[in-house]
Amino acid sequence: MGPSELAVIGLTCNLVGVFFLANSIIFRRPRKVIEEFFDVDKRSLATVRDYALNKIQVILGFLFLNAGFVLQAFSHRASLVEHWKVVLVGVSIVVVAFLFYLGGAVYSRRSFRRYLREFFRHHPWDFQGNMALTKEIGALLGIPHTNDTTVEDYAHRVRTALGVEARVTEMKRYPSAGVERRPGRNLSVMR
Repeated sequence: MGPSELAVIGLTCNLVGVFFLANSIIFRRPRKVIEEFFDVDKRSLATVRDYALNKIQVILGFLFLNAGFVLQAFSHRASLVEHWKVVLVGVSIVVVAFLFYLGGAVYSRRSFRRYLREFFRHHPWDFQGNMALTKEIGALLGIPHTNDTTVEDYAHRVRTALGVEARVTEMKRYPSAGVERRPGRNLSVMR
């Protein structure tokens, strides 16, 4: 096979890969995903089925894209040896892309923490009743867990980090079924 045939096959693989990747994207708001995870919204088996299909499409998309790029690069192997500067630019692009990935990972972690705080401020949650998930949330927030830490203490630290500890204290003070009582004000429903 000649260089032009390899390039055409590589471009075709790229098109198929992009199709699979684009088809696998789920346009859901992060707040909605968190609500679904904590069972605030109704769940259905369609979500699980779609997740499995999307995962397969992502894997296939990346396989086809990578195969296409390798075939295209292989079709120009003679010119790449002669033009080493092009290879250097290509490597530089990969390094810059990796740095963007690291920046995106930091941004997504911070955003996820913000979404968690927002969610727990609006939805009550039993942190002591689900300690495994509380530890996972604590790890995301950077709260260490040691063998000396009690369940109550760790749950308190997680609630404090999420900014919901004041709400829990208020509910203990006025435990009447989700109703908040403030001195000098009418009763209002807690959010």
